[in-house]
Amino acid sequence: MAAMCGVLICASFGFAQSDAAIRGSVTAKADNSLLPDVEIRLESPLLAEPLGTKSGDNGQFAFQRLVPGPYMIRASREGFQEQTIQLTLKPREIQNITLELSLRGIEQSVEVHAITGLAPTYSPSSTTLQRETIDDLPVDQRNNLPDMIAITAPGMIRSHDDFVHVRGNEIALNTFINGVSFWENPHSVFSAGLSPDIIQSASVMTGGFPAEYGNRFGGVIDIVTKSGLSMNNEGSLTVGVGTALRHNAAIEYGGHSGRIGYYVYSGGYESARFLSPNDPRSIHDTGRGGHSFLQLDFNANPANSLKLVLMGDGTNFQIPKTSLDDEIRPSANASERTREQTAVLTWNHTVSSNTLLNTSFYERWSRTELIPASDPLSAFAQNRRTLSTTGFKSDVTWFAGRHSVKGGVDLVLLRPDENLFFYGEGYIAFSHLLGLPHVHLRGPNRGPITFAERKTGGQASGYVQDAVQLTGNLRLDAGLRYDGYSLATSVWQFSPRLNLAYRISRAGTVLHASYNHFFVPPAVENVLISSAGLTRFLQDRPEALPPLQPIIEDQFELGLTHPFARNLRAGLTGYYRTSDNPVHTVLFPDSRIYAYANFDKGKAYGMEVKTEVTPIQRIGVSAYMNYSLSRVYFWNPVTAGFVDETHHLEESGRFLAPMDQTHTLNAGFTYHHRKTGAWAGMTFEYGSGTPTEAEEEEGASMEAPVPLRVPAHFTQNLTVGVDLFRRRDRSWLGLQFNVENLTNNVYKVSQESVFSPGEYFNPRFYSGSLKVHF
Repeated sequence: MAAMCGVLICASFGFAQSDAAIRGSVTAKADNSLLPDVEIRLESPLLAEPLGTKSGDNGQFAFQRLVPGPYMIRASREGFQEQTIQLTLKPREIQNITLELSLRGIEQSVEVHAITGLAPTYSPSSTTLQRETIDDLPVDQRNNLPDMIAITAPGMIRSHDDFVHVRGNEIALNTFINGVSFWENPHSVFSAGLSPDIIQSASVMTGGFPAEYGNRFGGVIDIVTKSGLSMNNEGSLTVGVGTALRHNAAIEYGGHSGRIGYYVYSGGYESARFLSPNDPRSIHDTGRGGHSFLQLDFNANPANSLKLVLMGDGTNFQIPKTSLDDEIRPSANASERTREQTAVLTWNHTVSSNTLLNTSFYERWSRTELIPASDPLSAFAQNRRTLSTTGFKSDVTWFAGRHSVKGGVDLVLLRPDENLFFYGEGYIAFSHLLGLPHVHLRGPNRGPITFAERKTGGQASGYVQDAVQLTGNLRLDAGLRYDGYSLATSVWQFSPRLNLAYRISRAGTVLHASYNHFFVPPAVENVLISSAGLTRFLQDRPEALPPLQPIIEDQFELGLTHPFARNLRAGLTGYYRTSDNPVHTVLFPDSRIYAYANFDKGKAYGMEVKTEVTPIQRIGVSAYMNYSLSRVYFWNPVTAGFVDETHHLEESGRFLAPMDQTHTLNAGFTYHHRKTGAWAGMTFEYGSGTPTEAEEEEGASMEAPVPLRVPAHFTQNLTVGVDLFRRRDRSWLGLQFNVENLTNNVYKVSQESVFSPGEYFNPRFYSGSLKVHF
């Protein structure tokens, strides 16, 4: 057994840079007896060379600290037929598989299985994206993460300010970078975000969350970044041009020498339609951004490795305005700047063949500044906020037979510094001039509202979870999480998680069920401003609201996954989520200053269908289709935070939440012609429309008035390309041409309030890119 431990550690030494692992056992198919000394070989395009080990006396084997992606496992032993297994490993996933070897017979061939073992307990709606999928997207759809996620995962609902909502969550996307979660929202109006180009693999999860995940639960995006250890001193240069100034350029390079791996990326982009504008015609909407990324990996010895990630990101962009603004108040030209610097140092330690330790120290500094408009008929709105984040995270994983036990802590210190100056008399005069509805938000004696505060707080979290294979067909993931939060308010919560996966047929049909309790701390953007009681400055509203409160949620899921063929798998999921203190963004009048409001309660329920056709090598086709049927309700009144519409304070009762969309669909397919290197793909997106505050006329006589919705939309994107000068399955030159929104459907994305104009989708765009590999 000691010899086996050495083999396991050495097997992972050449590629030890992630928390994912493959563990399993080998049995004789005839009598289910455990087989020792079976040669196990792990192959993948991600590996510099195949890894090998042998099953121990108890028939078990393991490959630890693997980068997620596609793998092939070969098992062979004298007197038995060789078996080959193909699987895809998700970020930080531990796959437990069983290999059954048959006695060698006459003229028997190798058995090949596409999927083995029991499916993980994640929701059937969860999606895994590999870098090959991301590379096939148009370059200008990869400038920020929400744009990419909106067209690839189920239940993603587009909304105001390019937000993406998931299952009734306003602040939906929670990004983990190599196991570390930062609190900034990745949407463009909140932070500089990160580039999808640095992603090696990403798992988008909407349910079935283990206890290790915290903070936000609309959609968790668990990202493993590219590493030089999986690159052979290679790089690429990409240059793209497009209509509406949609130009971009990026360069990356990675490789390894001995024990050191290195990967560097830098890219920049611009667009004359940076945000969804308030007018079908884009006016004052130009923006530019840049991303830089460096990752250094160091294998100190077979049991220890270090990873250092450094990131720098920034954007400068204009705040869109309407054609009416352009005519009557031409100097109403506000703009925004975001900056972000991030560092993460991670130590991976193999304590033994059954125990792994992962520890990270992380920090981030971010700043967002709204530069005010200067027109006398516009609000003078200035907002500058910075956030300093410092954290420590450590996890221990222990394998014991059928159990994979994991526990850890995450300690984060948050230091927000927020400044606000708002003077709305110009906006009120403009509204009176045109007879428009407006909000009276004034400081003392009709003067400006000013606010400046700096505060230190944070959160301490801990968890323990056990993924156990109870039987050959039943897997249980049970855990408990603790979160103690202190910033806008002070509160603590225990969150139990229970996730089950049960294989109900040998064909691979798996039943999924889960119950998850969530603690969602207040969003960190303008958290002090939102908690400062500024509703006292509303007309006829002298009292202040309490500080922002955390969201407390319970989610139930039930679903099925079934493989209809070797390359086709489908999943059906039903979910039901209840929320206390659900949150929604609130805009200061005539500005892009965001605050938050807690409503009394919320409810979201629905059904999601996910189908995926993995690449069929013979014909070169892959495809996917995601459909969501959903309903989201909020209940008035607003109970905490900031709100600028008094009816939310005075009324009570249920209403359709602004992110409610009954039908949502996204789909796509890609075709690759291997001989010529030519390829083509299309993506499709449909949404039935989100509610507005206006009501249908016939609804006035009904007990529950029916809100109007923005019109339904259906858009299509086309991409064609060719990979030239290929050698050993590697292309030296790639060309790509894209047409986005083929039918030029400039639809209204949302209009949440009678006090604000709607926002519109982009028109037909043309773009092209050239990618040189070196």
